[in-house]
Formats: sequence, C-alpha cells, structure tokens
Amino acid sequence: MHTQDTYCKNETGREAAMSENYINAEQILPPQLLEQVQKYAAGKLLYVPTAETEASPWGESTGQRSYYRKRNQMIRNKFHYGVGISKLAEEYFLSQETIKKIVYNRKEDRNLPFYPSAASAEQYGRENLLEEWVHTYLLFERKNKEFSEGLYREPRYYLGPLAMPLSLYSRSSGPEEHMKWRVHPVVWKEKVALWQQRIREQAVLPPLIVGYAGGRLELNCGSPLYEALVREEIRYYPVILWCSSEADQEDFRRKYLENMATLS
Repeated sequence: MHTQDTYCKNETGREAAMSENYINAEQILPPQLLEQVQKYAAGKLLYVPTAETEASPWGESTGQRSYYRKRNQMIRNKFHYGVGISKLAEEYFLSQETIKKIVYNRKEDRNLPFYPSAASAEQYGRENLLEEWVHTYLLFERKNKEFSEGLYREPRYYLGPLAMPLSLYSRSSGPEEHMKWRVHPVVWKEKVALWQQRIREQAVLPPLIVGYAGGRLELNCGSPLYEALVREEIRYYPVILWCSSEADQEDFRRKYLENMATLS
C-alpha cells in the first residue's frame, strides 16, 4: 500500500527573516522600487532570498525550496480554475510580472495538473504536495472555503490516499437530527443518487477526507459519496487522512496502518 506523509509549515520565509537583522528599505532601495514595495507590503517584515541559479542548490537545507514549490503550485492551480493575475498578485503579495512567470512557465517539469481523483492525489503526495491537492479540491471542486481556511490555521499532517474500510468511520452530515451538519432530505436524496449513478458508471471519483484526533476518525468531506458507497456495498475506498499533531499521526499509524491488512 502506498502512503505519503506531508507536513507543511506555512511561514518558512518569515522564520528565516526573523533570524536576521533587518535593514531599512529606504537605505538600499531606489525610490521607484521602494514605492512598489510599499504598495504591496508597507510596514511588513520581508525576507528577500538570493537569486536562485542552477549552480547553487539554494534552499535545500532551510526548506525555502519546498516552500516556494508549494506556493507556486497553488498559484498555478488557482490560475487554472480562473483566478486572475491581479487577484493572485494581491493575495500572495507579488508583482503581476512574477505571477505571470509562475503561471506561464512551461519549463517547470514538475508542474502537476490537478484532477479531482485519488490518482491525482497520490501523484501530488509523491511530490510532497498532498496538502496543495486538498486545498485545491476544497476550494474549487467542493466550494468549501471555510474548511480550507480552517486547515490553514495551524500545521497539519497528511497521509494518503489510503484504501480504508468504510466500517471504520461514519458520515457526519445528512438529514438525520443527530448529524453534525444537517442537510435537507430532498437535497440529500438527490446528492446520494447522483453519486450512486457515477459509481455504477465507473466514473473517476475523488477520495474522501477524514480527520483523526484523540483516537477518533471523523469524515469531514464527502458524506453523500460515503452513503452512496455504502448503498452500493463497497467496503474499501481511498481516503486522505489529516491530523493536527505528530502524536495523533503516530497513534493512527499504530492503531490502523500497521494492521490495515487484517481490518474488515
């Protein structure tokens, strides 16, 4: 079984900057450039990396290369889904020219196309980009910005996709009164029926997203699909699992991964 661990710390650049003595930008930048910097980051502490060259393995020991690899992949994914150059420049505090270089760079041999499928998630995982797959999926396929922003609030640990038994967890939304998130019965029926149709047609389907904390598994995304899988008598299905601590990750490994072959 293939598994992939990813851990993303969102402020690598800031941590590097804080370790150095800062210099007032007015002392070293020409006025025109200073005006541009003030436009995007007035009053902020910036880390300015040295230029990357083929002869210099920049960022390998500090994590900077990984940070920019993840950032650039998200920029390309958002651009693919229709987010404009100017909006991306504003969101990431970059110039529009820099954004254009990122999204139009055809020489990037590791640029991964995104698909809402378990195979695509596995490919992202092999490149240490599973978190970027999750956020792209939540933002643009599920339209669940709130969940995406919640995951970004602190470092997360990701595993997957894993072929897990559906019996290990249950759905968290539906028309029942005890559900964490209630769904109107008519809407629920239509969604489940649509997923059942796609299953019968053998369409490409996305993985489920499950959280693990305090010894409990919780299905966070994909309850209608989960219900359709149960009704179609499918026992195992790909899952992306996330945790908020190393302790939870190791606890999940010990309880589930090591014995996955014997679970039913």
